[in-house]
Amino acid sequence: MENPQNVDPGLSAYYRKATVAIKLVRFLVLLGFVVFAVFCIGFFKDNITMDNVRYLVKYMDLFSTDSTPSNAEIAITTEENSSFVMLGSDLAVVSNSGVGLYDFAGNKLYQYETAYANAAVESNGKNLLVYDTQGKKLSVYNAVSKVLDMELEYNIKAACINDLGYFAVINSEKTYRSGVIVFDRENGKELFRWMSPDKYLTGVTLNAVATTVVCTAVSNRNGAFCTELVAYDTRTGEKTVERTLEDTLALKIGYVQNDAALYVLTDSAFLCYDKELNLVGSAAYNPDNAKFFRVFDDCFLIAESNNLSGNSMTVRAYAYDASLLFECSTEERILDAAYVDGTLYLLESSRLAVYDYGTVEQVLTPLAEQPLGVQYRAVRADTYGRYILISAKNAKRNSLALLLEDFTAP
Repeated sequence: MENPQNVDPGLSAYYRKATVAIKLVRFLVLLGFVVFAVFCIGFFKDNITMDNVRYLVKYMDLFSTDSTPSNAEIAITTEENSSFVMLGSDLAVVSNSGVGLYDFAGNKLYQYETAYANAAVESNGKNLLVYDTQGKKLSVYNAVSKVLDMELEYNIKAACINDLGYFAVINSEKTYRSGVIVFDRENGKELFRWMSPDKYLTGVTLNAVATTVVCTAVSNRNGAFCTELVAYDTRTGEKTVERTLEDTLALKIGYVQNDAALYVLTDSAFLCYDKELNLVGSAAYNPDNAKFFRVFDDCFLIAESNNLSGNSMTVRAYAYDASLLFECSTEERILDAAYVDGTLYLLESSRLAVYDYGTVEQVLTPLAEQPLGVQYRAVRADTYGRYILISAKNAKRNSLALLLEDFTAP
């Protein structure tokens, strides 16, 4: 019989086989995806937590722009001793009552109520290490929640956290004056311990991969303070470097610039060392006039009053070879400072002054100023050109672009 549609029977059978093959391949792909998903859920079940789901939702951007006004206000809870830290692009408030995290849209992301006798905080930009300098409590927070809670056997004197989240704690035991313990970032497992029978450890820092811990240790020699810089290899427990600073008291220590340098702030100078703890530079300051110090990625700031009676002050910024980058003097008292990507924010008594430090021209140039009708306590900034002014009861955010626009408008 003649085919009425002139269709080749062989060609029709080919297409039928191709359709069956495509359906079979689609079924096998779908089956393989289901098997893979089940395998992942079983294999990674310990890592599938509510915190990870919240983290995914937090950073899921369904819209291309932020609809929150640039000058939005954030209602925060603060105390007299509160510390303010930028955790990514969010603002963390740490006090003796606990830890709260707020985003730039004004939302409270979390609030953990924890009682501290004297809360202190260290941050690597992604995690907060909060501890009690008069107690034994220690906690680690990220941008989503609290990830670790510990209570040590002895009181904590000082602590630090590196970029990967490893942390170290200085405390004391009954048979030792003081010592340092290095902990793993995942579960707080102890990795290294050094206890000293004759030295008081005052500061600690970890390198980026937690293979080296450096401590400042104070002892008394012939009636004068003597500070030792001591470095240990956390893998072998061996002392690798030791340096002595005569008649000096160390106040703060830290690695910077991806371990390219290490700084020590003493009671009279800002000192910079290389990886082998060789001194590469120093800058003296007047301890009677110093009001505050700030550590940033690109520089170290020291704010000093110009005299004992007036309010005029000078801020000096040093590179991590102790060379002077720039300085700025004001007639008003400087309450706080922030420095991000070459932009300097100085919080004065009645205004916020903003400057640009051109790394090519190496000149500090005034950009704008904002009169303040409220007494603010602190200023913080992020890498997106936004800043936050923090008062006792709330914080007000703004963008540098909007400030410049308002400042230059006729």
